[in-house]
Amino acid sequence: MAESQPTETGLSRREFLRRGGATLIAAGAATGGALWLYDPTGKAGLRQPSPQRLPNYFASVDYPVSAPRISIARGGALDPQTVEKMVRSAVGGLNGGPGLSRFIRKGDVVLLKPNVGFERAPQFAATTNPDVVRAVIRLCREAGASEVLVADNPIEAAPNCFARSGIQDAAQRGGARVLIPANVYFTPLAIREPNPDGTPHQPDPAQHEALGTWPVFWEPLREANKVIGIPVIKDHSLCYASMGLKNWYGLLGGRRNQFHQAIHDIISDLGLMLSPTLTIVDGTRVMMRNGPTGGSLSDVRDGNTIVASVDPLACDAWCYENLLERDPAALRYLDLAQEKFGAQEAGPRSYAEAGRFGTRHWTDYRNRGLIVETVVRSGA
Repeated sequence: MAESQPTETGLSRREFLRRGGATLIAAGAATGGALWLYDPTGKAGLRQPSPQRLPNYFASVDYPVSAPRISIARGGALDPQTVEKMVRSAVGGLNGGPGLSRFIRKGDVVLLKPNVGFERAPQFAATTNPDVVRAVIRLCREAGASEVLVADNPIEAAPNCFARSGIQDAAQRGGARVLIPANVYFTPLAIREPNPDGTPHQPDPAQHEALGTWPVFWEPLREANKVIGIPVIKDHSLCYASMGLKNWYGLLGGRRNQFHQAIHDIISDLGLMLSPTLTIVDGTRVMMRNGPTGGSLSDVRDGNTIVASVDPLACDAWCYENLLERDPAALRYLDLAQEKFGAQEAGPRSYAEAGRFGTRHWTDYRNRGLIVETVVRSGA
């Protein structure tokens, strides 16, 4: 019979049609499946969970308005013993005595956020000095912290950055737990208040806003009830300086490089996003140029300084002027941060209303006697 004759492929006409029909059925099923799988609202129309929100990590600190806002400790050497003395002295200037007891209570889980952004050895000052991290871990333990976490989402490969910077070893020796970023540790965070209908507040570029809802390294923030930033002070080719506010960039996930075109908007938004318990600045070595990666010792000078502050905005302004030796009046993201979350007692938003300190004018604190400085002796 004709229909049983083989085709050029060696198949009979009946077999050829049977297989062709199966292919069409499969193609139709695939098309239908694709249409079913296309789900613009997520998870086949299921309502997505609301984005997370960060608490104010400073709000629970009983901090007198008459106490210092910035405490500076200077030393003459960079050996580990002197670095620890500087950390203790800087923190003590805010605490009203040794230790972190004003900020950390027994049972607290403390997240330390150093800058671990690049695979660089400590002497190049691209990352936080591991001796500073080790000293802060020790102070947290002495204050009664039940656990200390160390986390960052580096630009380069995270395990290599933590190892090369010395921060992995410092954390482990201090009894802290390092959290290396993984996809499951990120979740959307609402940086701004939602719209009246409950949808996320979309950033308005005209208002120099960059962040509405964005994925962040949530796992360490979820576990901790206190957060301490430990930034290194260095030059930055895009935003002129990487300091305390910029340090929170390391908590962002997603395609964060897209913010490079609006870098001052994003840095000021980071200050809005997170109100830390405390900022402890690593000014032991300062990268004066070719930041943020550096790579040459000629870019670095010894700063021999640790700064502790309850005002992240004033702290950045002080460091920009006194460690990087530049005019803070010319640093755009300080102005934007002042507009977004600044709180001056004499201004329209008081400290009590904002639940945090925030002024770009560090000299106001100096004039009011709210900055303390100490010099520590080197050695054990």
